[in-house]
Amino acid sequence: MELLMRICIYVFAVYLLPSISALAGDWPQWLGPNRDGVAVGEKFSLPKDGATFPTLWKVSLGEGWAAPVVVDGKLVIHHRPGAEESVDCLDASSGKLLWRYSFASGYRDGFGMAEGPRSTPTISAGKVFAYGPQGILNCLDFASGKLKWTVNVAKQFRSPQGFFGRCCSPLVVGELVMLDVGGAGAGVVAFNVDTGKVLWKATDHGNDYSSPVSTTVGEVSCSLFFIRDGFLGLEVQTGRQLFFERFRSPINASVNAATPLLIGDSVFVSSCYDVGGAVWKLKPDGKGGVFTQTIWKKGGMLDGHYSTAVHHDGYLYGFHGRQERGTELRCVSLADGSVQWTSGRIASGNLLLADGKLIVLTEDGELLLAPAVSKGYKVLHRQQILGFETRAHFAISNGKLFARDKKRLVSMDLTVARP
Repeated sequence: MELLMRICIYVFAVYLLPSISALAGDWPQWLGPNRDGVAVGEKFSLPKDGATFPTLWKVSLGEGWAAPVVVDGKLVIHHRPGAEESVDCLDASSGKLLWRYSFASGYRDGFGMAEGPRSTPTISAGKVFAYGPQGILNCLDFASGKLKWTVNVAKQFRSPQGFFGRCCSPLVVGELVMLDVGGAGAGVVAFNVDTGKVLWKATDHGNDYSSPVSTTVGEVSCSLFFIRDGFLGLEVQTGRQLFFERFRSPINASVNAATPLLIGDSVFVSSCYDVGGAVWKLKPDGKGGVFTQTIWKKGGMLDGHYSTAVHHDGYLYGFHGRQERGTELRCVSLADGSVQWTSGRIASGNLLLADGKLIVLTEDGELLLAPAVSKGYKVLHRQQILGFETRAHFAISNGKLFARDKKRLVSMDLTVARP
């Protein structure tokens, strides 16, 4: 009987974990398998004597800042070529188009920015979940690209457009797919992955530009959202609010865009616009709930505009400062927020952690490699791989890097270097 109980508990725990691929090297969702920007098990060569990583293929794309995702040798990218949004599936080894699902887009950006999607699709259990700036959530069959169901979030929940359209990379946990919607009584909404049926709605908080993560605290499975007003924890199965920490700018023309970064039972949250960074420890309250313990909360240490930091061996690495005013890479102690080093002025961008190194892609289209160590910043390799306005995040899968700028998507081999 005891053995049976253990098996049941194990199966239930696995069921509640974020749905990720069973194959090593897959990159199925925003920020990778664990939504923490870590490319687990990936190895790459370090070019020497002027050598560079080779480009394997490149394809033209429409507008958008959605990142590519890769599962089982197939890549999915969401973009806007012309008047339509398009979800494309490519052969990851060749760039050949396997299928395409397109639909009309009525989104118009009020600030004259790109009018393509900002959210990264999620691939889970044979389905692709893609969310666009006009507020449409589509579920597609991963094998064929056929539409399984669709929800007009903007119409159904009156989700506001915000400054730059709606943006939340769908979070899948078990039978639920969750979004930061921002409607009245529907700040966060959970849908059934098979049907699109609403399973629960929670809070009146407004939406913003961050994407959620999930974790288990004690026996409570919770989803973590960095919404317009601050840091929010909800019970996965019911939407019950577990905690809320107000963490927002006094400036109305501001956004919270970086994803909460889970490190064990702690979480790092960061924003610009006179906000700063904070680390909270998540603890069970012994009554089926969760509470937060503030470890530190400081401004001017690691204030992320839109890029999510990564963690390695007790230190946080990320972009500090406003994109339009100039940024720098920083290493900050997870324990107390103290700055260990800074790169000096550098173009804004995104970064991942792989093979003990920082893989950085700047908005200028430059790829940088640097050791993820606290003793100092050193560029090991730099290479121009894309054009300007390379603002989308990127993916690493089976030794290949997949990245995009305004016009193209490229694949590069990180396992070899050529003169």
